[in-house]
Formats: sequence, structure tokens, C-alpha cells
Amino acid sequence: MNFSLYIARRYLLSKKSKNVVNIISGIALLGVTVGTTALVVVLSIFNGFDVLIKSFFSVFDAEIRITVAEGKQFNPNDSVFAKLRNDPSLAYFCEVAEEIAHFRFEERQTIARIKGVSDEYLDMTGLEDYLYDGKLLLNDGNFDYTILGRGLAYNLGAATNFVSPVYISVPRKGKSSSMLINPFKQKHVFVSGIYSVGQQEVDAEYALIPLDLARDLLGMGESVTAIELGFVEGNDLKKIHKRLQKELGSTYKVENRYQQHESYYRVAESERFFIYLTLSFILVIASFNLASSIAMLLLDKRKDIRILSGLGLTRKRIGQIFMYEGWLVSLLGLAIGMVLGLLICWGQIYFGWLKFPGSFAIENYPVEIRWPNLVLIALTVLSIGGLASWLPLKLMPARFFQADE
Repeated sequence: MNFSLYIARRYLLSKKSKNVVNIISGIALLGVTVGTTALVVVLSIFNGFDVLIKSFFSVFDAEIRITVAEGKQFNPNDSVFAKLRNDPSLAYFCEVAEEIAHFRFEERQTIARIKGVSDEYLDMTGLEDYLYDGKLLLNDGNFDYTILGRGLAYNLGAATNFVSPVYISVPRKGKSSSMLINPFKQKHVFVSGIYSVGQQEVDAEYALIPLDLARDLLGMGESVTAIELGFVEGNDLKKIHKRLQKELGSTYKVENRYQQHESYYRVAESERFFIYLTLSFILVIASFNLASSIAMLLLDKRKDIRILSGLGLTRKRIGQIFMYEGWLVSLLGLAIGMVLGLLICWGQIYFGWLKFPGSFAIENYPVEIRWPNLVLIALTVLSIGGLASWLPLKLMPARFFQADE
């Protein structure tokens, strides 16, 4: 066994001559343990929220979305899409017409977005699992219907059992509004269903309506604002995404789910990074106790240091003893903190100790444990522990490690 490590283990387990050294060492161990536990729990909760929000987006968003690089509308019957329609890996090819519109229901009104889709879109998204009320119906052969987000339905005061229609208005295109008696084009639809995916950006902003009605309302003809694609399970979406972008060229934008919400993911990653930095900084402050305990231990073991120096050990070898001592304290605190953090996370996953106040899409705070996070935490704790152990050794004068002559 390494001689320096052996002595460090003896120092870790033995009782110090001054009780204050034991107290400071215990506080240092406690600080590392609490810091590690906090890192494990908080980062796991952030991971859980990340998965939760991605699941909300995945319900409403396609695996791949195609839009035009310049402008808003394009022809989905263009020859470049003929090959795509016959792609064996493709399960859904959904044309979409989306725009901001004015909504009115009885005495209430608001601004939101219409999303004209076909029945195939409803099959692709699996929105039925998130249906809050009513049914998924866009047209029954006689009337056009809308499926409202729960937040939008609340703002309008609309429900599926009302016989009054929802009026949707958009500005007429092609002529100056001052030349028209009525500058808005208006259509009415009945509410067939209300969905709730638990994401405010979706629930309060979107109303699904039939594609043909959206085209007529917007004066788009056969054009669309986007094509949304769903693929047969098991296909490599990264390769498909790259291939489609290459085939369609710079005229079109081909976006995966990450790119469709790139701003959100960047904000989420930034928040996770700054939370990690904040907790790491707290861990650094807690490690001051570790540096203090190493300094006190150096003073407590001054006699041992002189004996070891007299036996021929260099300053470097003697310093390694106290470096190992600091690392052992950090390693012990890391192990205890990891176990506590994982137990808390598993308890939240299986028992749901921490619950959301009020009404939300899920009852308990989400948690997901990711092993790369645990590796990062371990490296952070050990690095900070090593730095805290090295600092008092660096500041100690050279004569401190020399034997008495």
C-alpha cells in the first residue's frame, strides 16, 4: 500500500489531540455531504422538468417540421415533396396552415393562433391522451369544429356543451383595409373538444381547426405554412433530418423537435448550468472548513512531521499525506452525499413526497437521475476537495516540514 495513503487513513480514523480539529473536520465532512446531496437532488429535478417539458412539446410538435426559409407560405405539391411522400420510413405527412387570429365567443374575445390540420395530424400527435373534455373532431360532414387548448377555452369561457359557435377573424389580404367596408374575414366553428398538455405556451395559444377552413379563412389556396412529418418507429431521425435538409436545399428549413424550440432548450440549459455553478460555489465555501481542518491537522501533527522528515521523507511525500487526508474526507462526504441524494430522488420517484401546489398536469415534482450528472458531481467535489487540501500545504513555509537539527 502507498505509504502516504496509509498514514492519511490512520489520521482520518484516529482521534486528534485537539478536540477542535475533530469538530472542524466533522463540519468539513458535513459541508461536502450536504453540498453533494443538494447537487444530486437539484440537478435531478431539473432533469425531470426537462423530460416533462419535452414530453409536452412532443405531443403537439412533429418529429420533423418543414417550413420555407423566406416568406411564410409554400406549395406542398411541389416536385421536391413527391419523393418524400413515398418515403417508406414516413408514417405521417401533415399539411399545416397556421396564423394569428382574433377569437370571439359570446361576449368574450382574445387573440390566439389557429392551426389548420387534417385528421392525420390528430393521429400523429396522439392528442387523444391529453383530451380534457369532449372529443377530437374537426368536421362531421355538416359543420366545422375546433379543438381548443384548455387555457384558450378558459379565456373565452367556451365549453364543449355550448351551442354557440366560436367566431374566428383574420385581416383580409390583397386590399387596403381603408378601402373595405369589413376589413376582416370571419368564419365560425363549434367546440368539439378541449385538450390540455400542461404547457401554457400551447394550451392558451392554439386552436386546431380543419385545414380547408384555415386555407379559406387565410386566402391561401393550396398553400401551407408548414409540413409536419412523423416517421415509423425505429428510424434514425438524425440521419433522416440531415438527408431531408440536403435534399430540400436552402430553400426550406428542416427542423427537429429541438430546433422547433431551440430558445427554450438554450434557456433550460443555461438555467441548469448556472444552478450547477451556484451549488458548486456553495460547495467551495463549505470546503473552506476542509482547508481549515487540514491546516489544523498540520499543526496537530507537527511532531509526526518532524519524525517523518528525520526518517528521510521529502516535503512532497509528507504533503501527499495531507492531500490524501483531504481527498479521503471529500471522498467520504461524496459517498454519503451521493447515497442520500439518490435515496431522496428515488423516494420522490416512487412515493412522490414533494407535490405541486394547486392544479398542474402532474401531481408530483418530476425527477430523473442521469449518470453523466453523477460523474460530473463526483469530479467537481473531488477537484474542490483537492484544491482545499493543497492550499494550506502551499501556504505553509518550507521549514515547517524540516526535522529539528
